[in-house]
Amino acid sequence: WSKRIAPDALVSRMTMVVDNLKYAVGGYFKAQFKIMGVVYVLLLAGILIISIVILYFLSWSSALLKMDKAIDGEVRPVRYEGKHYRYNEDLINILCLGIDHSNALDQEVLPGDRGQSDAIFLISLNAKTRQMKILNIPRDLMMPINIYDSKGNFFTKRTMQLTLQYAYGNDGDDSCKKTAGLISTLLLDIPIHRYCAVNFNAVPVLNDAVGGVTLQMDSEHVDVELQKLSPMFAPGNTVHLMGERCFEYLHVRDIHTYASCEERAERQKVYIKEYIEAVKKKAKEDPRLLFKLYSILDENMTTDIGKLELLSLPFYL
Repeated sequence: WSKRIAPDALVSRMTMVVDNLKYAVGGYFKAQFKIMGVVYVLLLAGILIISIVILYFLSWSSALLKMDKAIDGEVRPVRYEGKHYRYNEDLINILCLGIDHSNALDQEVLPGDRGQSDAIFLISLNAKTRQMKILNIPRDLMMPINIYDSKGNFFTKRTMQLTLQYAYGNDGDDSCKKTAGLISTLLLDIPIHRYCAVNFNAVPVLNDAVGGVTLQMDSEHVDVELQKLSPMFAPGNTVHLMGERCFEYLHVRDIHTYASCEERAERQKVYIKEYIEAVKKKAKEDPRLLFKLYSILDENMTTDIGKLELLSLPFYL
């Protein structure tokens, strides 16, 4: 209708304007699509590069963990119930010890006075599948313990509780290595790649750094001495452990009850499982969590795990 009544010159001008507008708008969107395509390709390339870098550092960090073993070990194939088994070379074995005192682990003391490894766990990381398994080793296992004199010279062997070997080291590292040697022997000479020992003071620090740990008490039995400390430790209760309550849960046992160490070890396994879950959750909020835990432990920890080697540990959680 407008074209019929409008002058030809005006119609021609308006047609030209509309055509130019269509061309301009169409060109704009085409340019935007091209830009978006380039950005998309760059993002994909960036993600690919970051993934490659992460995998490289993961592989590199895992390789560092397997170098310079605390205990080399010479595992031989074994036969059990008619089947042959060979050691999995993809495993990285880390010995974790809980030492039964609150003194600095690097203090100078005479052999025999360094304390005992109250909790003994071997953590096996599979570098291929990224899986982690935890083995609890009873502290009261009877084994030939190497005893040293006041100058650190070997004196004799005596069949004693495994927990006592830690006491005879010249320092914290030596105590860990001596204990690792026994664990290796116990487990058919497997290599122990790294070790980590913490004292009493480290327990509440590690626990509270992740916001505490929530778990359920055994529904049928709880150590009598533990129940005396607080009603929260009653059978079947769901508890959130913070500070000293965490230490009590992991350490206290009825020393007058047979095999109370085994019952305590079961509690410790429950705690470790829930603690790992708490670490996963906290690490999502704070990616530098493991480095912070490493730094704040200071004199309350002895370990040969370096900070660079920490890079690979989150991938096993």
